[in-house]
Amino acid sequence: MVKTKQLDYQVLSMELEGIVATLQAESTSIEEALKLYERGVVIVKELDDYLKHAKNRLNKISVDMG
Repeated sequence: MVKTKQLDYQVLSMELEGIVATLQAESTSIEEALKLYERGVVIVKELDDYLKHAKNRLNKISVDMG
């Protein structure tokens, strides 16, 4: 399960990088830019949730190790 989550994280990170590159190209229509931005917001939330989960796991390991 961790490998799937890690893969998801990598895939989402790459997708977000693509969105940023497309938006920086300045040849995107406003409508397309809005759609990309909306998708980017969703991706950032998912990545943030993943990182929070990872941090919680690390904290638990630290507590368990004393």
